[in-house]
Amino acid sequence: MFWRDDKRPEQAFQVPDDVCDLVFRLSGKRIDVDHAQALAEALREHLDDATCARIGVHGVRMASSGNGWNRPEGAGAELPLSRRARLDIRVPRELIDAVLRLSDRSLSLGHQQIEVGSATIRPLSLHGTLHARAISCDSAQSEDEFLRQVAAELQAMDIDVSRMLCGKSGEIRTAGASLFTRALMVTDLKPHESVRLQQRGIGGDRLLGCGLFVPHKEIDAVYEPQEQD
Repeated sequence: MFWRDDKRPEQAFQVPDDVCDLVFRLSGKRIDVDHAQALAEALREHLDDATCARIGVHGVRMASSGNGWNRPEGAGAELPLSRRARLDIRVPRELIDAVLRLSDRSLSLGHQQIEVGSATIRPLSLHGTLHARAISCDSAQSEDEFLRQVAAELQAMDIDVSRMLCGKSGEIRTAGASLFTRALMVTDLKPHESVRLQQRGIGGDRLLGCGLFVPHKEIDAVYEPQEQD
């Protein structure tokens, strides 16, 4: 008989540093609510095509409706840019230095101008519930068809998904036409699955903010009402 009581505890999964988020300070006066296309064009003026093809732009944190205040909607709707405004970009490790060159640059978003300040590095999360604000998809798909397609993509990543919840549909206005999107929440992820989904995302149009996952616990922080300067 073999008996051993000093069983070693399992080693905790460590978040790899091959992908991270760069969080830039911003300053300026106002920004369009629907700024994804203008921001993508502005970034292309400062980053080469190879870099733009591999990064994901969470966009500028915007205020949501709340406390008796209604967020403006529709084409041309604007919001004041608060002192807490941040630009979040998901970046592979080998491109960090290239993207950090955005610091101290001015970005022209149509008739608006924003100044990019210093950045901090935020590692990916081990949180088991992730949320994507927008995933580009076919507007002709039903919600069930969309979820089945996503489930197949997750299985191809070796992510054993058990629960997903489809959120609001939306549009991102582009130079050509509107891009149809759906929000998505994925739950019950193991730590390594959560990190893998954050690293790879779902679908395309990353420069427009699509397919990027963040911990669900951070959603309120991302969309908290901004200070009115």
